[in-house]
Amino acid sequence: AVGHELQATMQELVDLSLVGKQLHWAVIGRNFRPVHEQLDELVESWRDLADVVAERAVALGHVPDGQARAVEAGSQLAPVEAEWLDSHAVVSEMTKRISQASERARERMERLAELDLVSQDVLIDVVRTLEHQQWMLRAQLSDLV
Repeated sequence: AVGHELQATMQELVDLSLVGKQLHWAVIGRNFRPVHEQLDELVESWRDLADVVAERAVALGHVPDGQARAVEAGSQLAPVEAEWLDSHAVVSEMTKRISQASERARERMERLAELDLVSQDVLIDVVRTLEHQQWMLRAQLSDLV
């Protein structure tokens, strides 16, 4: 059960990094450069988090599957269209997906409290990081509030 919770989180982090990279390539507009660079930073952090989560699963004897087919089947994140998007729309789309991933990681984190506190601690770090990133992105959308 612990391995499956970690696997699901790892797959969503991998998917999040792929969505982030797609948006990184598709961003246009007045804030192109800072958003383009910010997405690279976010993608790197999600790849690092996915690695930590996967390594925890391996430490417990579970072999995680991060291949494209497994990620597609295991992630609940909505894909993005392969089209040009204004930087503001990119920030909005990324914020939505980070929120979704964070909510699901939090649910898994809470379930892990009953199963394995060390694995729960790994997911606490995932949730903390995602919520911080979500806040930083949401602040960029404040001109709409």
